[in-house]
Amino acid sequence: MTVHSHNTLPAGPVPRLGTLSRWMGTMVVFLAIFAAALSSARAQANVGIGTTSPNASALLDLTSTTKGVLVPRMTHAQMNLIASPATGLIVYCTDYLSSSSPSTFYYYNGSAWVPFLSTAWQLTGNAGTIAGTNFVGTTDNADLVFKTNSTEGMRLTTASNVGIGTSTPSSILQTVASGAETSSYIGNLLTNLATSSTASIDKYGTQIQSTGAWTGTLDTNVGLLVNATGGTSNISAIFEGGDVGINTAAPATSLGINGDLATRYSSYTASNGANNDISIGTSSFVRITGPTAAFSITGISGGVDGKWLTLFNATTQQITIANENASSSAADRIWTLNSTGDIVISGKAAVRMIYDAADSRWLVISSSTTVSTSSTGVITVKKPTDQSVTSSTTLVNDNDLKISINANDSMIVEGYLHTYCSSHWPHIQIAWTIPAGASMDIGSYIDDVSLGSHETFTLTSSGTSTGTINTNSGTVPIHFWGVVITGSTAGTIQLKWAQAVSSSTPMTVKANSYMRGFYIR
Repeated sequence: MTVHSHNTLPAGPVPRLGTLSRWMGTMVVFLAIFAAALSSARAQANVGIGTTSPNASALLDLTSTTKGVLVPRMTHAQMNLIASPATGLIVYCTDYLSSSSPSTFYYYNGSAWVPFLSTAWQLTGNAGTIAGTNFVGTTDNADLVFKTNSTEGMRLTTASNVGIGTSTPSSILQTVASGAETSSYIGNLLTNLATSSTASIDKYGTQIQSTGAWTGTLDTNVGLLVNATGGTSNISAIFEGGDVGINTAAPATSLGINGDLATRYSSYTASNGANNDISIGTSSFVRITGPTAAFSITGISGGVDGKWLTLFNATTQQITIANENASSSAADRIWTLNSTGDIVISGKAAVRMIYDAADSRWLVISSSTTVSTSSTGVITVKKPTDQSVTSSTTLVNDNDLKISINANDSMIVEGYLHTYCSSHWPHIQIAWTIPAGASMDIGSYIDDVSLGSHETFTLTSSGTSTGTINTNSGTVPIHFWGVVITGSTAGTIQLKWAQAVSSSTPMTVKANSYMRGFYIR
């Protein structure tokens, strides 16, 4: 039924009888029409106000674009005084008592008045929540996305991974910073500004733990992996304002290590002769390989302030570490810090140095030196350990007693062999090898008091043995001296020796035996 207006008696003087009769007739007709309409409304079981076609599902359909429905308005106190409220009764409370009794619509549920409160999370927060029952999230298999300005900033995936700056996080927490930046940019910043008045407690900015059993093909726990690549300069970590402890909670220096320290090595293939401005990369331990004759290093590129470097001569050739040699660039040169200038080390020996940016030079700190070179042209070689030969008359190179000689040069050679054998029987023989085209004249002298004899030998051919030098049991000294003159080929003056008679009793050349060469200028 659509109701547009209602009828009332006309205002003014009391009508005459004729007029009253006509009014009564009109009223009778209206009541008849109203009764018919009411009967029709009962038949339809719904009523429309403001519409001629009320919705079939509604008992009362109120339609308007300019007006609303106004329910009774009252205070909470007045609402609570309503006698025997029917279940479903609705009122609007105008006063605010608390977050659980706000100013809003209320309905009676049969036993109490219940406010119309939203079950959504409110901008000002929610009260009365139950952890585990109430939550922010989804109930289906879909990611939860957080946005600002309609742009995704964070995502919680169905795998419970959190991504900030990425929609596909592959770990429990993954942050990705991207885009072009015009100033220094920090991808993640963790700051601990906490203070405490309690003594003897520790404060940690970040604590990372990777513990527990981790089984599989590779059973490795990694606490922290830092990777910095792609930049003009890449720095994996910077530590400021404190000491760093490795396997210790109380470092007493800038870096305190409770345990061992290993640096991986790289190899450098050198060539015979001079090697200038060699490039060793980022390694701090370098094995030198390649040369088949004496060689030298005049400079090393890539020096940075404080860099340590250990060079290991993995060859059997002597290596000269040249002091302030102009064959290399100034910033790559080496200071041996040796009053005699260049230093020479034998095969299977090492030298350690550090780079000093203030002087733009490598500084030799130490070396397992068995050879030393004087700036005046004197070269001295000393055996650091004993060397023995057993059951062999084949001449072998002495491991240490050898001296490099330049082409077209002359050198006086002299030295001392401290020989030892527990029996006189094997005896000893010696020889010398020199560069191709060189000449030699080297004599040897033995004074064995126990044998009551003196023996002298002179060698003029490279590789020719002295033959048997008779020795008694115990220590026997052998002295040698002579001259070597080279032609157009540089090389090495090499001492060779062996048993004179094959015996299972070893013949030994003892440590501290030496050989010295004097350039004739």
